[in-house]
Amino acid sequence: MSRLKTLRKLESILENFLTRVVETEQGRMTTLKSVDLLDEIARDSLKGRIVSNRLGDWFANNRNMVETKKFDLSSLESIGNMLSEIRPGLDPGDPVSRKLSDQIDSWREKGVIPRRKLILKMKPKVSDDNLLARFTDYLGREAKLLESGEYEGRHLLQILDDILKSAAAKEDRMFLHLAGAMIYYLKMYGYKVSPFARRLKEIEKEKSGDCRAE
Repeated sequence: MSRLKTLRKLESILENFLTRVVETEQGRMTTLKSVDLLDEIARDSLKGRIVSNRLGDWFANNRNMVETKKFDLSSLESIGNMLSEIRPGLDPGDPVSRKLSDQIDSWREKGVIPRRKLILKMKPKVSDDNLLARFTDYLGREAKLLESGEYEGRHLLQILDDILKSAAAKEDRMFLHLAGAMIYYLKMYGYKVSPFARRLKEIEKEKSGDCRAE
């Protein structure tokens, strides 16, 4: 083989290699952007914001990539965790949100994303392990919400007011738990919390009524 042919072959090999590297990097960046976007949506959902339209767009843009396993296992686990955080905050009375909830459930059932460990609500006594897991899950999600930067520089009473609004608007019981903890903490330091306690009791009563109606 002449030197010219050898150089051309090496050039072709190098070109193909660089093309694969670029394609791989582009795919990696696309994956990172998709996961980062879903993380933003999850954070906003925890803040009590309506995210159904943005989540719908995310599904439209990423559904095929997720279902064909274009994401690596670590990314799929992250996506599964974030969708688990978002789902409780979706409004069951909204048709779009119900469709999104069904899509999340479908992915779990089919194993497209890692299945969330479910703790069934049953009348028999719940095991201590399950209670501890639920409690620590609440604490972790509450810490993530409060440390998100949304409430930086605001007084705890103002934050409590926002949390109570989220508790009334959303199905996620984490907000009820967080509001109760904040009320008790403020009471320990001598703050007047009776109006907040009454609001929380009214919200809990309303939520209990909704559960019985179902």
